[in-house]
Amino acid sequence: MEAEGWPSLQVERFDGEPPVAYRHRSQEILEIVEGFRMGRYRGEIAERMERRLIRLQEQSLELLSA
Repeated sequence: MEAEGWPSLQVERFDGEPPVAYRHRSQEILEIVEGFRMGRYRGEIAERMERRLIRLQEQSLELLSA
């Protein structure tokens, strides 16, 4: 899933993050970024997606769901 002309993203895996959780988290990050690149988010939705993206980049899904 790469928007035309945009560089591909690399999502780092957190220490101790299970492979399945990493795959889900990185997939969600990539989907959000692609949405921004394609101009899908506006207004409050864009704000919410940006906050979600920041949380996903800072913490594992296990910590987010706790």
